Amino acid sequence: MFKLKVDDIDYLYQKKEKNTYTETIFQYCYNKGITIPCFCYHEKLSIAGNCRMCIVQINNGLGVSCAVNLVDAMIIYTDNKRVREARESVLEFLLINHPLDCPICDQGSECDLQDISLIFGTDRGRFYENKKRAVDNFNQKGPLIKTVMTRCIHCTRCVRFSNEISNFMLGVISRGLNMEIGFYINEKENDSLLDILSGNIIDLCPVGALTSMPYAFKVRNWEIIYYSNIDFLDSLASSIRLHIYSNKIIRILPLLDESLNEEWITNKTRFSYDSLLLNRINYPKIKYINKLIVFSWDFLIYYILKWIKYKNNIIYSVLGPFVDVITSLSLKNFFNINGLYSIIFYFKLKWIYDFKFFFLFNNTLDVLESLFFYLFIGCDLRLENPLLNIRIKKNYNINRNNELFLFSYGLSLSNMNYPIKNIGNSILKFLKFLKGKTRLFSNFFFKSFLSFSFINLNIKFYNKPIFLLGQSILNRDDSISFLYSFIFFFKNKFNLHVFNLIINNLGLISFSNIIYNNISLKKRNIFKGLLYSISNDVMPFFFLDKSSFLIYQGFIKSSNNLFLKADIILPSTAPYEMDNLFINLEGRYRFMKKHIKNFIAIYADWEIINFLKIYNKKKNIINFTFFFKFNFISKFFIKIINYFCNFFFTLEDFFINFFFWGGYNKKRHIIQNQNNDLYFIYSVEKFFKNKYYNTLFNRNINNYYSNDFFLRNSKIMSLSAIKTYIVF
Repeated sequence: MFKLKVDDIDYLYQKKEKNTYTETIFQYCYNKGITIPCFCYHEKLSIAGNCRMCIVQINNGLGVSCAVNLVDAMIIYTDNKRVREARESVLEFLLINHPLDCPICDQGSECDLQDISLIFGTDRGRFYENKKRAVDNFNQKGPLIKTVMTRCIHCTRCVRFSNEISNFMLGVISRGLNMEIGFYINEKENDSLLDILSGNIIDLCPVGALTSMPYAFKVRNWEIIYYSNIDFLDSLASSIRLHIYSNKIIRILPLLDESLNEEWITNKTRFSYDSLLLNRINYPKIKYINKLIVFSWDFLIYYILKWIKYKNNIIYSVLGPFVDVITSLSLKNFFNINGLYSIIFYFKLKWIYDFKFFFLFNNTLDVLESLFFYLFIGCDLRLENPLLNIRIKKNYNINRNNELFLFSYGLSLSNMNYPIKNIGNSILKFLKFLKGKTRLFSNFFFKSFLSFSFINLNIKFYNKPIFLLGQSILNRDDSISFLYSFIFFFKNKFNLHVFNLIINNLGLISFSNIIYNNISLKKRNIFKGLLYSISNDVMPFFFLDKSSFLIYQGFIKSSNNLFLKADIILPSTAPYEMDNLFINLEGRYRFMKKHIKNFIAIYADWEIINFLKIYNKKKNIINFTFFFKFNFISKFFIKIINYFCNFFFTLEDFFINFFFWGGYNKKRHIIQNQNNDLYFIYSVEKFFKNKYYNTLFNRNINNYYSNDFFLRNSKIMSLSAIKTYIVF
């Protein structure tokens, strides 16, 4: 604790216990509400101190406030005459070669250089040269980022972001008058601006050097209406801000949320909004002599109910990757009323049970920044969940000189932005790992196998490991055996919080939380019943017979077989056109608000299912506006749930013990000795008759920009997928 003076006001600074260093002058003044202009400083990036705009008077000299820490008896002046003259001189140098592009710049009214020049700049210039410095633009190859590097003021925010957070190499070339921001490799062979997180440099750039290519020359900022909402393409349901003009989404920006996405969003969240306008289904249709004919909602729903009675119990429903909680709940209720149970996800799932800890992230996201041991099992975190990968990268930047261990099993993660050691690719090596036959296992996980030299390591890693399992494990033929062996392995050794299955589909979490079906259909089964597809264009894992009846419900006309073979097409609302409720990877309830007016003849997925329930009960034609009289009930229910959204469940050993030891009384003699782990795993394999296939793991995402039907429908994402010839 020490005293200091800022603008002739005495302050008492108390140092935080966790931090070995004090705050900088800029951070302290910002917390006290004192405004200091800056260009290069950003709280999520390292300190550069090269714009010199945050200059203040420290005792008797001038200094950069963002790079100077607080000291006892320090006297600081942030707005005296000497500081104002210094800032005017800095701005004058910055504006010498800056072009007069403000009338045609997309950064207009959002430009930091405009605002700071108006407040801290001078009212006249002293530049009398005939020619200003011009710089060639770099990498005009991608459809995402527009570059006008003549406007660059060399704040190096984009350079620090690319090196510290993302994974594309952007740097400073030359010095002095010839200084430029660019890449070190040939531009013709470079697609770095197509990186997963590269769009965030648009928000970081304080001037108009880096702007959004799809947003260029569309609309001015003061004509836009801003709304806060959530993202449905990311399993975290990140907080975003929608920019709407004439009932259309013009731009999507991140919203500050330290508990989820911080200040970052992925490129598919930022640039895929044009898919909401393309290939929309506006009217309900039925196929007649291989042609789609528009019919009324009354006739089609009555016709669907007749087919449900005709097909009896041979009825399946396939849910897509963006299904919400209310749709899942309504569909399950409708199937239960009719004595049905066959609701499946769009790819074949092999759950072993429906406990929440199995399909949710069993930690808070902040925990990833404080661990020392990471094991990736069939998980490419950079593609499956880039925002989680940012937090591990942040931990690596802080502790890269300390003992930080990152291992990968199943996939070679050479494309990550931090070094990871691959310890195996086949299932046989994984079984050896579980049985304690590998050196890594004996060094870090078993106390009895540790020598004296590994005791200190054991104390550290025994309490702070984490296992990250990829979604590709669920697609394996031996996924049940794999997950059983893994969970039985760590039951007596670790807390269940170390087990984390990374799911990259927001709808899969809602499906798993409400609907639990483990349907035993093989790939070559021929389906002859009624198939009801909701927000999905992927053909299921079984074949459809000619006598089968197919219903497609969604908002996009797809070119896949599921849409082309559909007998009935029901249009539904797109995201942001109806209030919806989702559950994110962390287990939080996230409420999506309606901010776009939908077409008149379109209803939400859960509304259409409720119409089927109403028809099934009353057997007569009713007006659909009847249901909307009760719509306020569901809205009230959603708001109550959303109020308690920031909760985290605790995992107790009682439930797991009850499941493992109480559910199998007939064969309990097989697992007599729980302490003998090798015998325990062998007994489990023998009891469940598990079969392991010595096959390699396949990546869950081959091309990041064409991963689902919503991205494939977007022109911007399709161009990005074509340009990305390097496999991520």
